[in-house]
Amino acid sequence: MSEKIVFQFDGALAELHRMNFYEAARFQYAAARLLVKLAQFRNSGRFRQKITDISNLGIILESQSKGSFRINTDAPPPAPQSGLNDQGSFLDIGLADLLAYLIERVIAKTDDDDLVALFNAIPAISERFGKINPQDSETLELIVRALIEESDLRAVIFPEASELVERRISELTRQDRLAAVGGQIARIDAPREQKLISMAAPLISEMATALRRSADTLKIIGGSDRTTSNVLFLNQPMAQGILSSRVDDQITPILGNIIQYNKETGWGKVRLGNYEQPLGFSVPSDKKFGGVSPSHR
Repeated sequence: MSEKIVFQFDGALAELHRMNFYEAARFQYAAARLLVKLAQFRNSGRFRQKITDISNLGIILESQSKGSFRINTDAPPPAPQSGLNDQGSFLDIGLADLLAYLIERVIAKTDDDDLVALFNAIPAISERFGKINPQDSETLELIVRALIEESDLRAVIFPEASELVERRISELTRQDRLAAVGGQIARIDAPREQKLISMAAPLISEMATALRRSADTLKIIGGSDRTTSNVLFLNQPMAQGILSSRVDDQITPILGNIIQYNKETGWGKVRLGNYEQPLGFSVPSDKKFGGVSPSHR
């Protein structure tokens, strides 16, 4: 019979059914390491300094309701900006906007060829929008926006292709989000951008470990009480790509031949001198009209 261990918080924010996210996460990390190491010690009389996927024993975090497991956060708004030398925020944007900015630079985008094949194979879509090709990015976007707005149309998507559509919807909503805050995003210069990516990429990779055994997909949803949109849809194959990737500390120029590039989506293929197979690349949506500087994949 399994053993239930409950950590109960009372008073302060907990009295309002809330906790500081950083403090709660630090607690969960410490408590998880403690319980796993105690379980290791109970099993063998010793414990490992480093917890790996093999030595990570099956202690489960339970949701308070059935269905998907949600961790909800509530972040304060940025301080008002009133001038160049004030004490207000450097950027007057939401944290979800910054998440979108970073995800555009860390996670590869969907291949238009896959979407075209899917949409052309579904009669309800091809009859309404006509047969499309990978260069017809305007029609592709129209279809994706229709899928966001129309639940009946969304229902005709093949179940095995639903994750591909979820990925493209998240890409499109990130594009819209970054376009709305383009003036603020432009304040992030190249040195700041590099520091942000170097800091965030390992943390996003760490987040992806939850898709090893705990879940099949992760969706990040950002917004206010009035409006929300998807910032990220992540599945297990995408997570494996993140876990195996590495971000260079320095930008390395590489000479290659761009053989395909869609200026609407920022997705393309490049052939490098040492590789026979072309490599996919994606340009962040806030950079795609200002020249091609693809992030490697």
